[in-house]
Amino acid sequence: MNKKFNILLLSAALLSLTTGCDDKESEYDPGIVFSRTGNVSFVASIENCSSRASMVNTGEARWKFADAIGAVCTDGSVVPLTLDGTGETRKAIFTGTIPDGKSIGGYAVHPASVAFSSNTLTATLPSEIATSPVSDCSVMAAEINDSYEIAFTQLMSYVSIQFSNVSDMASKIVLTAGNSLSGQFSVAMPEGMTTGITARTGNEPLTLILPKKKETTVVASFAIPVGQYKSIVATAYNDKDVELCSVECLTTELTAARASIRTLKVEMPDVKLKKDPIPGTILVAGIYWAPGNLMHSDSKTESGFQSNWCLAPQQWYYVNSEKAADINKAVTFKPTSYSHDYDHFNWGGIANPFDNAPESSAVAAVGTDIAGKLYTNQACTTETKDFSKATFGDLAFWASNGKFRLPTQAEFQKLVNEANIQYASYKIGEGKYVTGLYFTDPADGSAPTVSDEPVELTDDDFNKGLFLPKAGRRYNSAPFNINVQGTQGVYWTSGSITGSDATEPCYGAVFSIQNAIHKYPYWNKAFDAKAGFCIRPVYIEK
Repeated sequence: MNKKFNILLLSAALLSLTTGCDDKESEYDPGIVFSRTGNVSFVASIENCSSRASMVNTGEARWKFADAIGAVCTDGSVVPLTLDGTGETRKAIFTGTIPDGKSIGGYAVHPASVAFSSNTLTATLPSEIATSPVSDCSVMAAEINDSYEIAFTQLMSYVSIQFSNVSDMASKIVLTAGNSLSGQFSVAMPEGMTTGITARTGNEPLTLILPKKKETTVVASFAIPVGQYKSIVATAYNDKDVELCSVECLTTELTAARASIRTLKVEMPDVKLKKDPIPGTILVAGIYWAPGNLMHSDSKTESGFQSNWCLAPQQWYYVNSEKAADINKAVTFKPTSYSHDYDHFNWGGIANPFDNAPESSAVAAVGTDIAGKLYTNQACTTETKDFSKATFGDLAFWASNGKFRLPTQAEFQKLVNEANIQYASYKIGEGKYVTGLYFTDPADGSAPTVSDEPVELTDDDFNKGLFLPKAGRRYNSAPFNINVQGTQGVYWTSGSITGSDATEPCYGAVFSIQNAIHKYPYWNKAFDAKAGFCIRPVYIEK
């Protein structure tokens, strides 16, 4: 049954539609003879709504073309009566035929689909509606006495929400509250004429279908049961039912009164697409991180990697970590050659990424980003797709045969800005702790936190967050020594640092961990691309 009763909500543009309504209503001289059987007619008016708003609305109700009401018969059946005319008035004539053997009782209802039994009105609120600044009809009832004139009473409350910053990817907004917003509701009559249809605890949501072509601001108007609402949460989804963002619509508890309109303004958060986990990676800040630092090994080759290249077996592992001391006590590692396990590399070297010789590391211009790129020259200006010919470029990309790459400066910045940062340790033996920073995603709706108070991690924690151990660093003046393991860790990025300091040749921006302090972006001018720092690769999304 078409349900076209509307409540006008949006200022002068809509008011102009109803100009002269009083004149239309005064034209009625229906000459109707009241009857409860056979061919019947009623002149029905609508109760207006009071408004509480942060934007202009009228609260004025109007019948619309092809609308219908239901006449409740004494046997409980509801017979539809259709509007006679074009509508756009608060008062209109409805006509219909009561079947033989039936007689109208004491009530009329709207919409005509409302059920009525034993003086109990039962209505089903829709679970899905199209967004519109003009509210579709809701549940009303009118008492029928010995007169063809009846007055419909609002049994619901109304809400109009102006959503701004709506993503063009959003196809629907789902509203949830502590009370059900859709489903079947009942109310006893005549008490319901005063109380209205009251809210009940439940989880039935209301889905607002967005137009395919829309502005960034969308208005949705709808009816809700009468009662108290502590929360109304709006969650936007794309056409694949992937959640885009979510926001609380209420700043204070909402009192939804019968025959009232409450209007709200809600700014939708910027869309952050939630990603699915990928096996063999750690998803934090929307970035798929490798579950260990890049390593060269004389005894192990990771599946799909170049010969003798792999990821560390654990997030906390670094070469010489078995000699870690108590928390914040430094250890120095002095290998004599690169023939054994090694995990500190110069910046941009592929043919020889281990040592500090001037010809081994890249010498690229400020602004160069080598993420996922391979070159045949030290200046990183001649790119190649042939892994066998690469001598400089992204070591993680080369070593993994294109599965991983160096993290960019922007990705490290995203990690710092969006993730919880926790100073943490992991016990690997009596009096032996690997320390570092532990990153996790905040709970939905929560701001990221930073804590310098050390916590001890469990094995399970490494499945839930990113851990960067303080694996030390190799000075650019030394060919082998790895210093300050346990008190500092430095990680290469794929490009030069940006900003006012970026006036010298690019030595690679770094992420630096010193005790509980992280520095990023960071460019220690005492070192250059010849220094040996760690690499925590990023998985390349297909």
